[in-house]
Amino acid sequence: MAVETSGTVKMRGDSGPGVAVLVLADEGRLRILSGDELVGEWDIDDIGVHALQEGFAIRAEGEEFILIANDEVGLAEEMGLVAVSPRLARKVAVSHNPESPPEPVLVDESPRRDSNTAALAFALAGVLVFLGGSFLRIAQTSGAATTVQTGNTGGGFWLAFIIGGLLMVLAAVVLWTGVRWARIAAFLVLTGVIIVFGIMVSGAESGSGYVTAYGFVAGGLVVGVGVLFSGALRNPD
Repeated sequence: MAVETSGTVKMRGDSGPGVAVLVLADEGRLRILSGDELVGEWDIDDIGVHALQEGFAIRAEGEEFILIANDEVGLAEEMGLVAVSPRLARKVAVSHNPESPPEPVLVDESPRRDSNTAALAFALAGVLVFLGGSFLRIAQTSGAATTVQTGNTGGGFWLAFIIGGLLMVLAAVVLWTGVRWARIAAFLVLTGVIIVFGIMVSGAESGSGYVTAYGFVAGGLVVGVGVLFSGALRNPD
């Protein structure tokens, strides 16, 4: 590919600004013109050329001069100097890739992972409460439950726990989706289940029939409270 660029030429050791020239490099030949005057024309293989910190040192016909070209990169590629000059290789790389690729954005997913884990834990808490309500119902049905001080055998507490457990699982699903009000909904459901559990325990006598039900419900409440107050659940920005 032919390269045509402007530049300056001065003899080696000359401290002056040099002479303005037009540089042509094509098909292995180098031509330098000053206005309408031909300064020189050579086969690139017949002259000595090496890259300097700025420009090129060229030895031709027993003389050595310094050529500074505006299109230094294009001229270096045409003369085959890129491979022997790390400086030019870097400039060529920059010219072919003017814009560096953007740095990958690293998104810290750990808060979201923590939130999902907490949602799963809250769902587990709901399952425990649901099982507690189921065991309470079985105990009442089999007649193994002790008599409540009010004269009944637990009334509809088992149903409250089953519904509460299902609502906790539903709240966990909403927590997983990251809806802004999900944490408030989970807190309200858990508070309701805690109140029901407190009423049932305060009005019931201790007995083996309630142990399993108490254990599951209490375990679910402990897990639920731990999740909501652990800080793992974060409201989305």
